[in-house]
Amino acid sequence: MQINFETIEQHAGEKLRRIENQAGDAERLVALRKFLKIETQRLHLRHRFGISGSQIVAARTLIVDLLIQRMARTAAERHNANQSSPQFAIIALGGYGRRELAPHSDIDVLFLHGRRDAAEAARLSEAIIYLLWDVGFVVGHVTRSLSECVSIAREDGASRNALIDARLLWGSRELFENLQRKLSDEVFSARRKALLDELLNERAERYARFGEVACLQEPNVKESAGGLRDLHSLLYAGRVAYGQATLQTLVESGQMPERDARAITAAYDFLLRVRNDMHFVTARRTDLLTLDLQAQVAFDLRYADTKELQASEMFMRDYYLNARRLHRLCDIHLKKAAASEQKRRWFSRIRDAAIGGFVMRDGALEIEAESAPVSAERLMMAFSYGQATNATFGSGLDEFVQEHLPLVNRTFRSSPEAAQAFMKMLRVRGRVAATLRQMHESGFLGRFLPEFGRLTCLVQHDLYHKYTVDEHTIRTIEALDDLFNSRSRQLERWRTLYAEISDPAVLHLGLLMHDIGKGLGGGHTEKGVAIADRVCRRLHLDAETSATVKFLVQHHLTMSHTAQRRDLADEKVIQTFAAQMGSVEKLNLLALLTYGDISGVGPGVWNEWKDALVWELYQKARRVLEPSKDQDDSVERLREHIAQMLLSEIGVDEVREHFNLLPPDYARLIAPQVIIEHIRLAHSLNSRLVRTSWRVNAQARCTDLHLCARNRRGLFASIAGTLAAQGVNILSVNLNTRADGVAVDSFKVCDTVGEPLSDPQRWEQIDNEIRRALTGELNVAAAVARKLKAQSARPRRRALHKPVPTRITWDNESSDKNTILEVRTSDRLGLAYRIASALASLNLDIVFAKVATEKHLALDIFSITDAAGEKLPEAALPRIEAAIRQALSEGAETVPPLPKGE
Repeated sequence: MQINFETIEQHAGEKLRRIENQAGDAERLVALRKFLKIETQRLHLRHRFGISGSQIVAARTLIVDLLIQRMARTAAERHNANQSSPQFAIIALGGYGRRELAPHSDIDVLFLHGRRDAAEAARLSEAIIYLLWDVGFVVGHVTRSLSECVSIAREDGASRNALIDARLLWGSRELFENLQRKLSDEVFSARRKALLDELLNERAERYARFGEVACLQEPNVKESAGGLRDLHSLLYAGRVAYGQATLQTLVESGQMPERDARAITAAYDFLLRVRNDMHFVTARRTDLLTLDLQAQVAFDLRYADTKELQASEMFMRDYYLNARRLHRLCDIHLKKAAASEQKRRWFSRIRDAAIGGFVMRDGALEIEAESAPVSAERLMMAFSYGQATNATFGSGLDEFVQEHLPLVNRTFRSSPEAAQAFMKMLRVRGRVAATLRQMHESGFLGRFLPEFGRLTCLVQHDLYHKYTVDEHTIRTIEALDDLFNSRSRQLERWRTLYAEISDPAVLHLGLLMHDIGKGLGGGHTEKGVAIADRVCRRLHLDAETSATVKFLVQHHLTMSHTAQRRDLADEKVIQTFAAQMGSVEKLNLLALLTYGDISGVGPGVWNEWKDALVWELYQKARRVLEPSKDQDDSVERLREHIAQMLLSEIGVDEVREHFNLLPPDYARLIAPQVIIEHIRLAHSLNSRLVRTSWRVNAQARCTDLHLCARNRRGLFASIAGTLAAQGVNILSVNLNTRADGVAVDSFKVCDTVGEPLSDPQRWEQIDNEIRRALTGELNVAAAVARKLKAQSARPRRRALHKPVPTRITWDNESSDKNTILEVRTSDRLGLAYRIASALASLNLDIVFAKVATEKHLALDIFSITDAAGEKLPEAALPRIEAAIRQALSEGAETVPPLPKGE
């Protein structure tokens, strides 16, 4: 379906002429607004009927062109300006200049004038700009002379790039052509290398700000890698390097294969169509494709749910496929354009010597013109050489691989030689991820491992993963590469553990396969094990290696779930986990897989808290698997060290008593500096109701709150409620109760916008409220209700994420002493308080808690007992769950306690 632009021009032009003939300015303004509204609605209808993205933006551009041209003629007539004067022109810039004006995009125009006509240009531009504003446009505009444009283009990259797409709207063609000629001679041709270097730097800065990969959970359709701006950068580079500023002229001049231009055009048009829909849906300029917008755009573009995938997931997969293709091809040809202006260094010329039919040229690996016969083995060899030399592929070699991908067939995939070459690359510590990424982006990896190819651009709409499954998988291996190459002292123990692994290929293959079962419906772990078995057989791995890879796939979530959701002071939890591992070697492999898996979720997801929990579980399980007589020596040394540090404040016997009153694993679970805070608080408690200490945690971007008080039922609920009433959000919590009834608890908290609490006066205010809550002077429930009511009354931005359905699960098997409750729901202020108060109202005790928040998702885990300190009977769990759900709902009232014996 095509738009008839001649018809649009005729009809729109006739309407504008009729509007111009109306009597008064006010009537004309109303008519112009109505005209634009109707034309926008017409475009929306055409969009919904399936008109391509490029045609919609071109039609929008034409309508705005006609409007501005009509305004310009009218303004010139009213100011008695000479329309044939060679000294004034209106020029479209940027996306408007490219005829790519999205439905609600800004309009960028340049009012160009000769030196003698600055005053007249100012009057005309002012009249046109005010009218455009009145009609409802957001206009970016400048009024400059010819010399000013050239001068600014030399210095300012944004202005220079906008001028590359300059297009004459109205006025003097001679003046416009003079501008283009001067820009070409004095800017673009004169400083080619500097401009190309600057363009590459600008692109790197853009990626750092908006995302360096296409497969982000919420990409910026314009600015992220694979966004519309990638093609703009390529065309800018083509203009500077070759004097060719369109895909068609790049093809005609021999700088780009026609197939690449077609692929870029198709991908770019898809992104334009998506962006158009975002503009129509929001009725404003919108470039960030948020989760809620993804569902709406998927519906508008006629995607439908299937048994395996939601409509939004299928839509986003298509988006990622197009964005990746656009990014890869633009990247290849942009680097090619930049390299065309690079002077070859003497050492790069020397390195042109051939290696196995390939050649290193200016730091990139290329295919020799006269090389050995083409085969799939040579394609695999190219990646092996790339890994060995740490070099990227040149554009010629990349095209060579693309052209011969059909050679990677079933016979090659099953050959022992191919399997051996692939496993050899997986053994090179520190360089595995870069090679796999090169294989994946070229399409080779998906051909060699079709099971992994199925994951390409597979979406994970779980509010947790930032990337698609394939991107996440490669980043998990990238985390281990970074670990190997790192010199960070904080990662030293993980780096040492990585060095202990006898065959890193097994670990890397396990990571490559760990999510292989996703996208096939529920139970991705079990499905993944079956797929991994098939892959291992095809790779001719021995039985032991295959079993280890399948073990890693089977248990890839076990360690993180145990560390983050279970009481690591419970001996049964540790014994059960160690039994699942079976050996120290498997424990080592799974620990590193867990490190890589969590690190690959997104920046900052692996943090100090998760590091401590996973490492603690690792150490405890290793002591079970590899018993040592000296395993308690480190704890005893820690106790003595802390006693000596506090000697001037607290007696040695009191320090030792503190450890004796707590579970044996307290010293291993809690960081030494936190233990010191606990001892100080307990020492100073005496007859006081509560003691606290506050400290800003700059590394974790939160505030650490340590608290000591006499334990009682509902203590945690009272504290959590007071914090909520004060607008304090709990990020994590660790509860410890001594045998003498003294509770020493540690919280990580922040304010409602995610910033640390750093004002000592604020700390004191919160301390006072906690005291009032513990004395009963403060009605905690009423205070929380007032806070939530005040918060809901404030104007809020539209939520970017759908609410997470509340999921409550119970575990009465993992612990011999407690019942474990897990609550997964949307994070919000007062969540921990609502759960804890519901449990307290049922005469239940919280003996252990872990509160964790990831993005907008909260996962709260509680180990609870009844009033007698016993595990809960299965028959009581449904009623408790109902009470918790009621507490989490709005306006929930206190639930009566459980009857005795239930």
